[in-house]
Amino acid sequence: MRYLLIAVPALLASTVPPVASLLINGERSTFSVVVEHSASTGYDIRIKCVSACAQPIDFSEPINDVPMGLFSRDQDDLVFSLCSGGSAYRVRVWQLNDAGVRKVAELSSRGRPDFLTDGAGRSAIRTYEADSGAKSSKPVLRSFIGGRFMVTP
Repeated sequence: MRYLLIAVPALLASTVPPVASLLINGERSTFSVVVEHSASTGYDIRIKCVSACAQPIDFSEPINDVPMGLFSRDQDDLVFSLCSGGSAYRVRVWQLNDAGVRKVAELSSRGRPDFLTDGAGRSAIRTYEADSGAKSSKPVLRSFIGGRFMVTP
């Protein structure tokens, strides 16, 4: 009887729905992106190639902060995650392609960040930075150039 009591909670834990999920169609491959609650880390993101994979891809990373959104803008094979942690927002960005998954940014913002396209048509993120909560924040624009987000004027 003891084994049954131990197995039932494990079975129930595996049926908990994800906090957020996306299905991303790349050039050839299709990816599943899921954020799940984790008892040990808070939250985990898992990215798996589920169709037309050139190689097996199964990426997982703890994100700890409370998830607020998970989305793709159908540009540059990027997936964005917005989380809340303490007094700041956290933005994480991964690039997905047949070669694998690569984290391209982890940014913090005192105010809610903006996800936009810059004047050259590139993916961009505007964050709001300040040394402390008492000072006014300064907007900082980063554009996706050469495979990473760089500060642009």
